[in-house]
Amino acid sequence: MIISRRTIQTVLGIIWFIDGLLQLKPQMFTKSFIEQVILPVAQGQPAWIGHSVTWAAHVIEPHIGVYNVIFAVIQLLIGLGLMFNVKVKTTLTISFIWTLIVWWFGEGFGQLLTGQALLLMGAPGAVLLYGLIGWSIWPDKDTDTQSGISRRGIKIARWSLGILWILGAILQLQPTYLTPKGIGGMFTADWMASLVGNNGVSVSIILAVIELAIGLGILINRRVGPFMWASIILSLFFWWVGQSFGQMFTALGTDPNAGPLFVLLTLTAFPTLFARVELDDKPQAKNGPATI
Repeated sequence: MIISRRTIQTVLGIIWFIDGLLQLKPQMFTKSFIEQVILPVAQGQPAWIGHSVTWAAHVIEPHIGVYNVIFAVIQLLIGLGLMFNVKVKTTLTISFIWTLIVWWFGEGFGQLLTGQALLLMGAPGAVLLYGLIGWSIWPDKDTDTQSGISRRGIKIARWSLGILWILGAILQLQPTYLTPKGIGGMFTADWMASLVGNNGVSVSIILAVIELAIGLGILINRRVGPFMWASIILSLFFWWVGQSFGQMFTALGTDPNAGPLFVLLTLTAFPTLFARVELDDKPQAKNGPATI
């Protein structure tokens, strides 16, 4: 089975739609949304990011109900447009604009400049992944792949995925996490935090090596099957023990976090996951197609 561009688009639309529904939680219409979701993003940031996020929070707060409805409607409409294949290019363009706004003011650029961001916790920010996936599945008549995703789109997804895993390895080696207890406190699953204990340095180095191997394997290895599966498995593991499934069922959970989006980006980069033949952006070898 080959995963089609239309399937990726529909799943992306469903996630956007879920985000819109989550935005309509009662707590989102109160100051809690400002104080517990937006303002914390400004902490530990470079001054220009911190000030811009604080400014946005102060603009929203006096009319939080109105703004929150607008936020929800935008996400719901993006979701519906993608799910039902309505003016897809227009819908994706709107999603790119909204992605940039949310990544800046809602996620503080994924906390990448705070010295504390980790893929484990949702870096580089879930909404950035929405944009990368959308860019990869941009409708293109000049496509000759079985999945319907253009070769350009597959290449965008593959390079994005590989670079993100390499970035994850670099983030894992930040000074904050090269301490005995640094990484342990980042796990939302208590059993995992207890398992790590005072072995934070070793765990961080091991995770960095694994993430680097996945990234390089995706970018430079012809037979990418093992790295593709590793990307999916580790993404789901992080979603469980580091992102607590996005805390979607809490009062202020706004999205599923990065875990599912990493999986979707992987499937976009490698739509032949469940097929025996790998759909690659490179010409096939003379002795037949490569297998995963």
